[in-house]
Amino acid sequence: MSYNVKLLSFVYSDLKEAKEWYYNKNQNLAKDFKKEVNKEIDYISKHPENYQKKYKELRQSLVPRFPYAIFYQVEESKKQIILFAVLHTRRNPEIARNRMKK
Repeated sequence: MSYNVKLLSFVYSDLKEAKEWYYNKNQNLAKDFKKEVNKEIDYISKHPENYQKKYKELRQSLVPRFPYAIFYQVEESKKQIILFAVLHTRRNPEIARNRMKK
C-alpha cells in the first residue's frame, strides 16, 4: 500500500533550483535528475519505514546517481509522508530540521 506524499512549498523551490542547475550543465542531466527524484519519492511512498530516523521523526533518503538527500516524515495515522526538503548532500541538514518546526 502506498502512502500519500505531501510536498511542502520549500521542496518545490529546492527541486526547481537543483533542476535549473543541472539544466544549465546538460539538459539530459536535468531530466535524469527529475526521473531519479521521482523514482525515489515513489519508493518512499511504498516503503516509508525503510530509512532510519536521523533527527526525531525526520528520515533521510539518498537520490541514486545524484548527491541529493530527501528529508521526510511519516504520519502513520494519516498514511501520509511529508517531504520537508530535497537538499544537496553538502548543505546543512539543519535546513530540513528547521522546516519541521514551521
